[in-house]
Amino acid sequence: MTIAPIYDAAKARITALVSGAGPLTPVPATPGWSVKDVVAHLAGGLRDFADGRFDGVESGEWGERQVRDRRDNTLQDAFAEWDENLVRAAELFDTPMGPVLVSEVVAHEHDLRSALGVPGDRGGVEVRAALVRPLQQLDRRLRENDVPALRISLEHGDRVLGHGEPAGTLRTTSFELLRVIGGRRSADQIKALDWDGDPDVWISSLALSGRHRAEPFEE
Repeated sequence: MTIAPIYDAAKARITALVSGAGPLTPVPATPGWSVKDVVAHLAGGLRDFADGRFDGVESGEWGERQVRDRRDNTLQDAFAEWDENLVRAAELFDTPMGPVLVSEVVAHEHDLRSALGVPGDRGGVEVRAALVRPLQQLDRRLRENDVPALRISLEHGDRVLGHGEPAGTLRTTSFELLRVIGGRRSADQIKALDWDGDPDVWISSLALSGRHRAEPFEE
């Protein structure tokens, strides 16, 4: 079953959300980017996914390049490119890359919602679908680095990540976990969540983006 409809629905929500917004409105979840920049990143990122271009992903230059290259474009330009690149990337939704694309678009939808003061559904299937690939990556990271296993307790059930018996438990929501793993929370915010065990054991592994926010981010 393809997950393309989940992506398409998120894209439609973003389009409706930002069409009447100021394109230069800052997006605090993605420091230095405006509303227009986030849409340009989604459009340009989809092109890079289709082309298999991932240089700079670890450093953050991957997204910065997409935004920088489109700095002079309008929001309408970004929408047009997004439509065009979605056609180019259509086949990816039936591959392991599909969940990555869903995670990307849903995370940025909530970045934009936060910036514009228009909260969306934080407990629906879209957020759970956006967690599929990050949880796989986190499980692999714990195993490869011999970090003790961690039980994640979410509103729809528990999951143990890593190898062996869990040495601790993190109780949170799917939305909050998505924001933690996506680098939208500071280390202090993560430590303040509902933990059994020492969060310092796992906190560096939770930063799949390579870093946590330096300052707290509330939304």
